[in-house]
Amino acid sequence: MFLRRLLTLSSLVVISFLAIALLPLVVATTLLMSMTPRYRTAPQAVAFIYGFLLREWTGLTLFIWVLVRYPRSRHMEKNRAIQFWWAQSLLNLGKRLYQLNIKVTGTEALQGNCALVLSRHSSMGDTVLPLLFFGKARGEGLRYVLKQELRLLPCLDIGGHRLPNVFVDRSGADSAKAVEEVSNLIATAGSDESVLIYPEGTRFTQKKHDELRAKHPKLEPQLDRWPNLLPVRLGGVLGMMTANPGKDLVFLAHAGFEGSADIHDLLNGSWLNQQVRLHFWRIPYADLPKENVQEFLFQEWDNMQSKVCELLDEIRSAA
Repeated sequence: MFLRRLLTLSSLVVISFLAIALLPLVVATTLLMSMTPRYRTAPQAVAFIYGFLLREWTGLTLFIWVLVRYPRSRHMEKNRAIQFWWAQSLLNLGKRLYQLNIKVTGTEALQGNCALVLSRHSSMGDTVLPLLFFGKARGEGLRYVLKQELRLLPCLDIGGHRLPNVFVDRSGADSAKAVEEVSNLIATAGSDESVLIYPEGTRFTQKKHDELRAKHPKLEPQLDRWPNLLPVRLGGVLGMMTANPGKDLVFLAHAGFEGSADIHDLLNGSWLNQQVRLHFWRIPYADLPKENVQEFLFQEWDNMQSKVCELLDEIRSAA
């Protein structure tokens, strides 16, 4: 951990220094690029990168402040506040720069007990949606199952380890350990904490969908069944449902963030004035099956597919 953080923090220092030193050149180049249709929102993309760097440094400063200013008994509360601020600040920045329009339905699912939240994943940007529109909206902690690669971002690395989250290896090299870790994450969650997992294991892209079809022919029926989703990675989800101490299940379908999945989308203007739609639904713990859990999950993934299509149609109509 020490060597990793030494490397990532050193990289952040170097990148930040270069960003400041090259700012006049970056601004001039970006403005020239924006004169062509292919890069017409290059200024927005660059502004977001600079804004992200600023929030990284601010977040790190806040973590240090909490460490030296507050007693250990208040660290969880204060670190969680930093988490909410960091996510909200980045979402607000994206909304302003790209003039995003976000609408949420199914808000009745926000009422009730803490839950195991299963969300669709189509972009790095959509990782803040469950935290803000579920966790923050309810005023409670939201434990995350995160991929190990995110530890390369200092704020996510330090903040993610100060809060009860799990960083998992998605390679499958130690899947038994990963299942145990995510199962413990929900088993130890308090009555005031919800837990989030992305059942697909990685963000959806059409390329990944096609690659799965080519590499794993046995998955073809599932890929045909869910053209806008990746198949559920059952190990972690089933493990969490088995270890579930009594939390409801909440699903989050969303559409609109597909346009931020690729850097080219952020540069060419296709994400400008984007409509984003979110929909929640809840299944009480008492209604969760004890048998045929895989079939139940597949049926709910059918519902996810239907809802994503419905939201995409709504976005196209609004456009």
